[in-house]
Amino acid sequence: MSKIIGAYLYPSYPNKGKIEKIKEVLKEYRKTAKQIAKAQWIHFFKTGEFNKYLDIKKLKAKLSERYKQTCQWQVVSVLESFIQNVKNEFEKIVYKSTLNEKTKRVLIVINKQNKWFDKTIDKVYWIQNKKQTIEYLVSEEEKLLAKKIIKYILNKWRKPNFDNINLHLDNKVAIIEENKKSKSFDKWLKLSTLQKGEPIYIPLKNNPYAENTEGKFLNFCQIDIKDDKLIVKLMKQIKPREYKPLTQYIAIDLGLNPLIATDKGDLIGRRFLDFLMAMDKKITKRMAYIQKKGIRPSQDKKYKKMVSQLRGFLKTEINRYINNLIELYKPEVIVLEKLDFRNQNLSKRMNRLISNFGKRVIKEKMQRLKELCGIEVVEVNPAYSSQTCSKCGYVDKNNRKDTQTFECRACGYKANAQVNGARNILNRRSIGDIKVHTPKKAILKVLVKQYLERFTGCNSAPLEVLKGNPYFRDYLEDFLNPWSVNKCL
Repeated sequence: MSKIIGAYLYPSYPNKGKIEKIKEVLKEYRKTAKQIAKAQWIHFFKTGEFNKYLDIKKLKAKLSERYKQTCQWQVVSVLESFIQNVKNEFEKIVYKSTLNEKTKRVLIVINKQNKWFDKTIDKVYWIQNKKQTIEYLVSEEEKLLAKKIIKYILNKWRKPNFDNINLHLDNKVAIIEENKKSKSFDKWLKLSTLQKGEPIYIPLKNNPYAENTEGKFLNFCQIDIKDDKLIVKLMKQIKPREYKPLTQYIAIDLGLNPLIATDKGDLIGRRFLDFLMAMDKKITKRMAYIQKKGIRPSQDKKYKKMVSQLRGFLKTEINRYINNLIELYKPEVIVLEKLDFRNQNLSKRMNRLISNFGKRVIKEKMQRLKELCGIEVVEVNPAYSSQTCSKCGYVDKNNRKDTQTFECRACGYKANAQVNGARNILNRRSIGDIKVHTPKKAILKVLVKQYLERFTGCNSAPLEVLKGNPYFRDYLEDFLNPWSVNKCL
């Protein structure tokens, strides 16, 4: 089980002079981070990886060598996280392509090993299973294709720019000390500045929740300044919980009305969309005012406050609802759809805000549950899960009456639409031909063929229903022979 680290806000009380010194450090830190990132990208395009020990002594910066090395570790961490997402996109592109199976496997291995720019690679090894490994020779065309795909993604995606990076500091430049001389505050944060040998001391108050959480404080902190207010977070390695599963699986369908439906029939967060729609009106109105005045959203305090309130609501409610589910069912495995928070009743801006932030909150929560409790998280492709009957497997866009109602046109099964979706998500974990990155068209083919093979002839949906369903037109002739058709007529 990997380590889980918590970041806890500690109230701080610096005077204006100390704030100004921290601003100086922050400005120089961000400037240095950009220089380091530039050097790291040069190294990446030569080797296919970043190096947190890269020689940066020649960089022109006012920061001490200790500060620069701390900064480099943070920059590399951000870049490695970015590249992991790029690698996921690479894999998705390859799986969705029409390339032959051998080339797909070669490209996937090259991607996993970060060998996109390696001209010397001549063979790769595909692990078929625990007992079988297949060796493939790598052609020049495949090397070139791997390089083209990774460069295409990097050119398409916006790379981290470090304009607003905060300080992630270890005890080389930031030391936390207990205050034993006064009761007015609990800790000192000793922070190095740009002036050599002139550190500043910032008084901190304890965070009771953090202090009472089982674990060990690390020699590490996060520091930022927003609206001339200092934000200090201390890091703690949290002790994993004793967790005994009571349920093998729970499947979750994520939407916005309600937020969560489970395969057990739970509907959680019924008023979630109402709050988002109310916030959407406020944010849209404020954006119209900002645009009229020619102000950038990042410069408008009221807009920033609204977005902050929205994010706080999303984080609090998502964590609260999932915690309640874990407490109720204590699952061994959570089966989750590939995330996409969107709703037609919300503006494009609101959909973008909740999609980007909501995905991150869910992902972080699942990772935390995995690390704290050992819960396995399985992500599945949700394509057509809202149109498929979880009882008989019949897929038809007309099965979904509206956002809340599902009624199967084949077997007549009725259920809440999201609960039916959650049950399909649970079923999908066991369909070997459907992977997270399987294209929608291929998924539909699997679902249709699976239904026809299981329910042919008189046991299937009425023939006129199947004939009227465009999903089935290309497959009926192969699976319904003339005898079974005539018999049913």
